[in-house]
Amino acid sequence: MNFPKPCNWIWKWKRSLSRLFGASALMLVSSVALAVPERVISAGHSITELLLALGGGNKLIAVDSSTRLPADFRPLPVVGYYRQLPVEGLLAQDPQLLVGGSHMGPANTLTLLESSGVQIVQLPEAQSGEQLLENIQRLGEVLGKPADVVQQRVREQLAALERARATLSQPSRILFVRAQNGRGLKAAGVGTSPDSLIRLAGGVNVVTFDGYKQLSDEALVELRPDWILFSDDQAEQLRGGAELLAWQPLLKLTPAGNRAAFFAVDGYALLGGLGLASLREARKLNEKIAASR
Repeated sequence: MNFPKPCNWIWKWKRSLSRLFGASALMLVSSVALAVPERVISAGHSITELLLALGGGNKLIAVDSSTRLPADFRPLPVVGYYRQLPVEGLLAQDPQLLVGGSHMGPANTLTLLESSGVQIVQLPEAQSGEQLLENIQRLGEVLGKPADVVQQRVREQLAALERARATLSQPSRILFVRAQNGRGLKAAGVGTSPDSLIRLAGGVNVVTFDGYKQLSDEALVELRPDWILFSDDQAEQLRGGAELLAWQPLLKLTPAGNRAAFFAVDGYALLGGLGLASLREARKLNEKIAASR
């Protein structure tokens, strides 16, 4: 009877074990990489709103200070502001996933969290309905939740907004401002959340620069807005817009100032790009515009 040489037999046995354990290790790594997170921190109101709509509320363990939770939702720890998140406060919650928008930070916080084993997901701040639908799909995949129902609901809202825009004979000229007595007005330009909301509602942003910039008194008159928008966190301070006319008398020379055509936008609809609250506010603004024709 012929037996294999001992050295060859041992070598083959070791190689088989190596392959077996190598395959097992690969399967283990793959399963970890594909594991659905159960402890999630959401930073940014629009992101949290999507997470809840997708049915991920049971995974949520903390939020940032820009998030407004539903009144009947359980109390959660608040871990700073999404642009200035503290490492210690986040790690104290023992999260598996931190999800937020493209402006979530600072960068060193995200780096330290990743090195501690926390998964970081940053969704682009949506400036269109298509981008919002993509964010819903991506977040659903990360959470292990189906996105079809939420996407369909959003498609229906976008379609309704498109029909509503088509009924307007011409788009209204709209100006969104942040106001402070004695410091003039800052207007929201291209690439901002107010700009996206204005377009969804069927309006035209009267300013064409990027981001937020200070407006001169002369520019206020020359822009001739039909509507002036501001965040509802300033509504009381601005007395529904009346205080704007006191601070900036030249506004009375514009169509919006002459008609006192002001609209207070839900501030949470302006955080982190277009979200579900943005769609609701765009419809309200559209109805305001339509009713004034």
